Amino acid sequence: MSSKLVIELDNVYMTSDRGDEVFRDLNLKLEAGRTAVITGPAGSGKSSLAELLVGERFADDGSVAIFGEIIKPGRKRLIKKIRKKIGGIGGIFSLIPSFTVAENITFPLVLTAESKSVRRDRLLKMLTEFSLLKQASEFPHRLTRVENSLVQFARASIANQPLIIIDEPSAGLDRKTYQRIFEYLVKLSLSGRSMVILSSETPPGEIPNTDSYRLEQGTLV
Repeated sequence: MSSKLVIELDNVYMTSDRGDEVFRDLNLKLEAGRTAVITGPAGSGKSSLAELLVGERFADDGSVAIFGEIIKPGRKRLIKKIRKKIGGIGGIFSLIPSFTVAENITFPLVLTAESKSVRRDRLLKMLTEFSLLKQASEFPHRLTRVENSLVQFARASIANQPLIIIDEPSAGLDRKTYQRIFEYLVKLSLSGRSMVILSSETPPGEIPNTDSYRLEQGTLV
């Protein structure tokens, strides 16, 4: 695997817990600094792909490499290390119910043992950027759907993780907020972050450095 590749899926085959085919000959290469926008209808496997990329599920055949490391069962320590490099939004990346908004947002910095002063400074920046100052001490169950999504975006941004996986970026957002988030995704792309955007609908505009795919019948076209 090239050192420039953040993701490399090679002829991946995977079945569901019931034995149904989810992926067949799935191939994807994502270079550092690029974005993969993957569209597909509900049930096409988008969330399963997110699980595959973070080691929540494993391929039955083929190989999955993230940051040059093969993801497979029995490599729990490696997977835990890789996950620290990945920010996630939507789907499996839900907020921790027992954490406040501030605690959820700073959690990636806690995992990387950043100092309290760094966590405090970056938290203030994220709360300001996403208009969440008033919600900092609230718990997730007290948030609106829009606020919940914004907290997830703030959490995925705070640690400057090199890869962000976004499962349905427009979920829970009104049109105006989604446009604001889309503009933020453009900024992230221009900053050199790699992203995988999994969406039922085509994004409302162009994201720089993007490769577009459609997930159909278990493969990318």
